[in-house]
Amino acid sequence: MRLAKKSSNLFRARAASNAPGLDVSGLTGVLAVDVAARTADVAGMCTYEDLVAATLPFGLSPLVVPQLKTITLGGAVTGLGIESTSFRSGLPHESVLEMDILTGAGDIVTATPDGEHTELFHGFPNSYGTLGYATRLRIELEPVTPFVALRHLRFHDLDALQTAMDRIVDEQVHEGVRVDYIDGVVFTAQESYLTLGTLTDEPGPVSDYTGQQIYYRSIQERSTDRLTIHDYLWRWDTDWFWCSRAFGAQNPKVRRLWPKRLRRSAFYWKLIALDHKYSVADRIEARHGRPPRERVVQDVEVPIEKTADFIRWFLDNIPIEPLWLCPLRLRSTGAGGAPCNRVANERTWPLYPLHPGRTYVNVGFWSSVPMTGADGAANRLIEQTVTEFDGHKSLYSDSYYSPETFAALYGGKIYTDLKKRYDPESRLLDLYAKAVRRK
Repeated sequence: MRLAKKSSNLFRARAASNAPGLDVSGLTGVLAVDVAARTADVAGMCTYEDLVAATLPFGLSPLVVPQLKTITLGGAVTGLGIESTSFRSGLPHESVLEMDILTGAGDIVTATPDGEHTELFHGFPNSYGTLGYATRLRIELEPVTPFVALRHLRFHDLDALQTAMDRIVDEQVHEGVRVDYIDGVVFTAQESYLTLGTLTDEPGPVSDYTGQQIYYRSIQERSTDRLTIHDYLWRWDTDWFWCSRAFGAQNPKVRRLWPKRLRRSAFYWKLIALDHKYSVADRIEARHGRPPRERVVQDVEVPIEKTADFIRWFLDNIPIEPLWLCPLRLRSTGAGGAPCNRVANERTWPLYPLHPGRTYVNVGFWSSVPMTGADGAANRLIEQTVTEFDGHKSLYSDSYYSPETFAALYGGKIYTDLKKRYDPESRLLDLYAKAVRRK
């Protein structure tokens, strides 16, 4: 059983299937926004683009808005998501209050943090549709202002970057100014940046990176900036971070001719799909006498105290740049600052167990390297090193773990027990089969 939908943000290769898909065309909208309670009821296949469009007119936003417009709320919860509020608001599933889930057993159950299906509620994140599909989710919202003021801090040393990021995450202030958003970019070991965002009502000129200007290049070119809250949330989508350069979309001459409506991550993803289908890039490499390229598209989390060392290792061993950085902590408070018992222990989210109170840094790298040796050699090396650094990696892309290592990292017996209860006839794929065997 699978979903019949036209788009995906997964980068795993999957075996062809003739199985009929579940029609999710009626699960794409925002059902209600409760302004007073600061909550929204949202259908599972609603994209964040549509969700944000429904909440911003009320001066509200989801607590965490993943970077790409076509990521769905259900997808971000079952498959994880992250953004520049994650240092204070955790991951998208941590702002979920309840959700209706169509299980593999064919039942629709309402899962809450402490109800009958509490185990499913906590085991659903990182299950990637192998326990069921969210049809409706109720999430918390937070107030936002019309503008975001940005400061780009340059670092010439990775240790200094790590130290500054650790302090800012802990204090949520820099040079006396509140920090509402934080992420970073590493261009080289000698050139890296932290971007700090502060919500503001103050009117004034704003930048536009949906036209000829390219957002990630602006980080190198200016120390301060201002965006509307809408454009800040989607600042990475126009150029798919920096991946649009692979299609020539950053060439000024090509960019002028490239239709603005097609300058977005969803369209680049379609180009990637065509490349995979017809091996366009590999054919070009072969014509130049070069080997095929291995796709290295990953997001990993490492503890913040090991971030500089991991980046140095990466830059020395994997020829990919830039790298995206995004610090995160599991939430310690709920709505209105009330204590949040969802992070009482590290098993709260057992399929992606992070330690409460510990700061991690998501390192994102999305490119390819010349293929050498065994299948997935670079990805295998990265997996091994991330584990050695006491980290985790997301499962939206290629994975090569052994069954034993995978079980130790992603739920083990807890997942197995959930599978037996909510998908006893195995109508849905097993998580290992889906994420590693790529069925």
